[in-house]
Amino acid sequence: MEQEPAHAEVKPEVVLFRDLVRHVVEGRVRIPRFQRPFVWRRDQMIDLLDSIRRQYPIGSLLIWETDTPRNTLDWVGPVRISPPPSGAVSLVLDGQQRLSTLVGVLRKPVGHEEQRPSEDDPGRWKIFFNAKDNRFEHLKPDESVEAWHFPLGSLLNTVSFINESRRIMDSEHEDAELFVQNSEQMAQKFSSYLVPVIRIKNTELSQAIEIFARLNSKGQSMTADQMVSALSYGENLDGTTTFDLAEEIGELVDRLDDFGFRGVDRVVVLRCFLATLKTDIYRTDWTRLADATQKELRDKLPTVIGSTGEALERAVRFLHELGVRSHRLLPYAMQLVVLCAFFLECPAPTEEQRQFLKRWFWVSSFTARFSSSNPSRDGYLVAEFRDRVSRTANPTTLDYMRLDVPAEPFPSTFDMRSARARTLLLVLLSLAPRAANGEVIPEPWRRIADHGPNAIGYLLATVNDKELRSSPANRILRIDMAQRRSQAKNWLETLADVPDGIRSTVLKSHGISVEAFQSLLDGDGEEFLRLRRSYLIDLERQFMSNQGVILPRDLEPKPAAIDNDED
Repeated sequence: MEQEPAHAEVKPEVVLFRDLVRHVVEGRVRIPRFQRPFVWRRDQMIDLLDSIRRQYPIGSLLIWETDTPRNTLDWVGPVRISPPPSGAVSLVLDGQQRLSTLVGVLRKPVGHEEQRPSEDDPGRWKIFFNAKDNRFEHLKPDESVEAWHFPLGSLLNTVSFINESRRIMDSEHEDAELFVQNSEQMAQKFSSYLVPVIRIKNTELSQAIEIFARLNSKGQSMTADQMVSALSYGENLDGTTTFDLAEEIGELVDRLDDFGFRGVDRVVVLRCFLATLKTDIYRTDWTRLADATQKELRDKLPTVIGSTGEALERAVRFLHELGVRSHRLLPYAMQLVVLCAFFLECPAPTEEQRQFLKRWFWVSSFTARFSSSNPSRDGYLVAEFRDRVSRTANPTTLDYMRLDVPAEPFPSTFDMRSARARTLLLVLLSLAPRAANGEVIPEPWRRIADHGPNAIGYLLATVNDKELRSSPANRILRIDMAQRRSQAKNWLETLADVPDGIRSTVLKSHGISVEAFQSLLDGDGEEFLRLRRSYLIDLERQFMSNQGVILPRDLEPKPAAIDNDED
């Protein structure tokens, strides 16, 4: 008869913000190593601080109290924390990104204190309270600290606060006293802010995570990679790590950075591992697995890390051949999972297999195959590529995806969150965009990889026709990222003074007909956009035909689905 597990104690409480930060620095509250690394962007850090300024809730923290020694991080952000005390220790299961932000920003060392090794962006922890505009900000490289800038690292430290207040008063700015008062009010808001904490005691890690998953069933739950990382984490009796999935995923993402794919979601990498294990890639209820199944998962995961990593690299190299040189240009993340499954079993495909993969990629991109697909059907498709397509020398059909489905119409608006827009960008990049002198722009995709949507500028700022104004016809790859504030039209009009042959070549490399360009020179902006849109539609249809994609039934542009909010 199975023994009933001990009842876990779940205790909700409210903790003063300043006490929570102090407990982290003292080593009493710690980050376990199985947690994913700090991944928040600067804007997310600012938003969190602003929520506290406005006294908005920032969500509860989940803390697991255990007597069992666990391998934990020595650093939280840029702060080296004290060694763990003897006895029970509190481990953060959820809330690491928020807690790391607050500890790192408010307790950031100043002067010549020890610096954290391998810090990707040390400047992100240096945030100022703008006491003039009542907001938080990172200073740009060319900006200097003004009288109204109060460093948050000095906000809760009495001595540092006094020194910064003296600096502001010594500036003799006419509003210096107001700046100090505003900073004092901000310090009070942070000091008195209350954070809800849920403490879990008398339980093992797997049960603690299950409790968390159920508590968050209607809210923002632990991501799949976090949950599996925690459940599969292993340590020896001496505390050394035997397996750390979070670290393995992080190292693989770092490797993909060499191929322009560092921004691939960690959950996507996890799905590649699970596809290798022939396990449900969309599973969410990991804590409900039987103990034996969890143990099997823990035992098998370490054995597939290397082979899956190699398959992912082969998949990314193949995407490079198609012009997908950055994760920002990949229409669907699931395409990477499918390709990884294929290259896992077939590292050296035949020419017929490569052509089939190429056609499949473009069909799935143009037809929005993964925009609202069924997870079970996606899983079957992954398995089909891994188990059948990889073993078929000359594949022609699929059981779980039709290749004779018409493409989606030309998108009526340009939004890089749409897979349809990203697919159009790939078509435009295949034209090898040129500069005004007729020379091919080296690595034009890198602009998009580095700057995202900002690399695609507006041609005309003032257009009466709303549909034309938001159309992809009104967007073009920026030639000079340093001139982001100027209209792309200004660069385009300089082509009027370029010899006809070079001008025609440059225009076509950006998807602009000579006829459309003449309308622009004649001052008819809307006619220019109409002609360019028609030209782009024809251009894209020709591209589809060359790739074996069935043409759209509708020639009129239509709205495209938004597939992600990364950009």
